[in-house]
Amino acid sequence: MEDRLFGLDVQLLFDAFVLFVVIMIMYAIMSRLFFAPVRAFLEQRKQAVAADRDEAQKLQEAASVSKAAYEEKLKAVHKEAEEILSASRKAAMKQQGAIIDQAKSEASAIMEQADREAISEKQRIKADVKKEMCDLALVLTAQFTDRANPQRSEVLLEESLKEMGGDTWLN
Repeated sequence: MEDRLFGLDVQLLFDAFVLFVVIMIMYAIMSRLFFAPVRAFLEQRKQAVAADRDEAQKLQEAASVSKAAYEEKLKAVHKEAEEILSASRKAAMKQQGAIIDQAKSEASAIMEQADREAISEKQRIKADVKKEMCDLALVLTAQFTDRANPQRSEVLLEESLKEMGGDTWLN
């Protein structure tokens, strides 16, 4: 048996068996002493990661709900802003209309006042012209009467006044 490289004898088999049993015993002891806490640590770590993942998912869902609520509120605010702007535009248009109506009424009042003043001025001018015509008629009559007889001048004056007193004075 010495010519073999690897000799299987009883001592080798017994040593191999004892070594196997010792390794198994050490494995059992090690697994109880070291592997169990490591497994427990790994299990805790696995649960912590799962809890973190669940919490992150819940937070993400809450964030998406918050985002949706925010977007709804933002839309409501934009809509409210549009309504406020629309109401202010309508109010501005009403105020503009009121201002325009007031300006038109003031312009109308000014025009009426100007018309009254023009009529008054026209009547005053007519009265002044009539007075000047009377004065001119008197002056002409006086000049004419100086050349002619005095009784004739009175008759001409009376006729002139009658003519001017009629339709001439009214126009």
